[in-house]
Amino acid sequence: MGKRQIISIVSLIISGILALFASLFLASGTIAENYTDKTFVAPEFFIILAIWGIGVVFFFVQQFKAHTVFFVLSLVFMWLSVPIGFRIGIYCALKAKGEI
Repeated sequence: MGKRQIISIVSLIISGILALFASLFLASGTIAENYTDKTFVAPEFFIILAIWGIGVVFFFVQQFKAHTVFFVLSLVFMWLSVPIGFRIGIYCALKAKGEI
């Protein structure tokens, strides 16, 4: 396995675990907000996984390019997709509450 493949797999696993844990934690209403019997009180935060999935698809499309610049940009985009999904999730949650 080459250096590029190892970096790809490690980044994919770590960012995927981060996206999964963040979306599950926020969708379940964090610690202070979940006073109901529901498992997920804010399912809007599952958008983090969808945006991360788009980042992963972009990453795999760019994986076959020969230039290192495309590889680095796709890694950056995959990692940035987690906070972008977080911001979109916050916007959707506030919009659902009527605060925006």
